[in-house]
Amino acid sequence: MKKTLTTLFLVAILILSGCANQEEKAYDQAMKKGQAALVSKNYDAAAKYFKEALSHKKNDKKATILSAQTYNFNVARRLMDDPDQAIKALNGVILQKSGSGILRKDARELRDQAMTLKQKKTEGASIGTSVSNSEAASSSSSSASSSGSSDGSSAASSSSSQSSSTASSSATVTQQQAEEAVIKAAGYTPDEVYIDTTDDGAYYSMELRENHQNDSAADPDTAPSAGFFRYYKDTGKITQLDLISNTYKEVKN
Repeated sequence: MKKTLTTLFLVAILILSGCANQEEKAYDQAMKKGQAALVSKNYDAAAKYFKEALSHKKNDKKATILSAQTYNFNVARRLMDDPDQAIKALNGVILQKSGSGILRKDARELRDQAMTLKQKKTEGASIGTSVSNSEAASSSSSSASSSGSSDGSSAASSSSSQSSSTASSSATVTQQQAEEAVIKAAGYTPDEVYIDTTDDGAYYSMELRENHQNDSAADPDTAPSAGFFRYYKDTGKITQLDLISNTYKEVKN
């Protein structure tokens, strides 16, 4: 009797072990297919495979992260008619820790497209407003027009003076000084981050990414984003992008 029970117990263990191995193989296969789909830019298929991987290994951290990151990317692709919302979703993809580097790269490219669309929409609205104002101005009396021109010249002169003053002030802040200030405000030291800076005129736009080369506890081949910042040249104010509101908020030093 004991031998029979022992035999049945061993058989049960073998069956369970076999099932576990099958689930592990199915998980690995789904993850590989998902990664391959990202390389070929078949994002919908990638989302499907990562979801399938989770069905074989529930609550798996890697599959959960890749599934969420791919989902946000697909949401952004479908929201390109609404650039603000698309940018918000793409920032989530870029800032996803331990996510896919391929998706982060593709998300940056798509975010650039969304920003271009946003700028075009803004410029289009500005042109429409300008045309309306021009038509209204042309219907005014000549005396009012003359007065307006005089005031406009004065305002333009004042604006030019202010711009010159700002430019002069801006020249005193170097890009390196701005980067050092942002790194410090973000709570890092220069050797802990990489920094990608763009001069946008009135401010420097910066993206900080963690440097894991000297961190034995982290993957040296990853560089998770530590945030997006702006350094305003005339005031020294530093702001950071808040992903929830998709707006830049001041960082208190």
